[in-house]
Amino acid sequence: MEPRHAILATAGHIDHGKSALVNALTGNDPDRLPEEKQRGITIDLGFAHLELPEHSLGIVDVPGHQDFVKNMVAGVGAVDLALLVVAADDGWMPQTEEHLQILTYLGASRGVVALTKADLIEDPTERIEEIRKQLANSPLAEIPIIPTSAHNGEGLEELKEALALAAQSMPVHTDCGQPRLAVDRVFSLQGIGTIATGTLTGGTIKQGQSIEAYPPGKTS
Repeated sequence: MEPRHAILATAGHIDHGKSALVNALTGNDPDRLPEEKQRGITIDLGFAHLELPEHSLGIVDVPGHQDFVKNMVAGVGAVDLALLVVAADDGWMPQTEEHLQILTYLGASRGVVALTKADLIEDPTERIEEIRKQLANSPLAEIPIIPTSAHNGEGLEELKEALALAAQSMPVHTDCGQPRLAVDRVFSLQGIGTIATGTLTGGTIKQGQSIEAYPPGKTS
């Protein structure tokens, strides 16, 4: 049986370890821009892929800095699951709250909280209680909170199991035969050309199929 496909988006404050966690889960570093490498922060959307026993997750890693909120919104516009990241040493921060409000506004109700950098504290109990209080009045109030560490691998298997359970609760997407790809990133690769990526809804697109781009309404 083919695995079901789902889109997972990260969310959380800057420098709380979203990209490092994605790298630890998938083996792929979602930060690709030279400026991101130099500054050590995510600026644009990053992408990775995680295979679970019954699901195939496309991961959108979003920036946590307040200057790049528009990029974050572009990344979570049509997601199935949220991975809300909170660092154990910092706790709940301003962009954590802002990202939660964005997820709430967009109707996200399934996901997992990753309490990252858990190796930096002795006992995560207080942080978990703090996060649970912050989530109390949101659609994500009951999602699991998993202590993790990208540094030593703590909690990564438990996080994968929690993501798999969250994915199982998703409704089955209906293929209505009208595929639409909302483009959220365009870039060029030497020897290949221009590449557009985004979120596909409403059906499937196959190799060789004719598509129409809006704007300007050109067919290719």
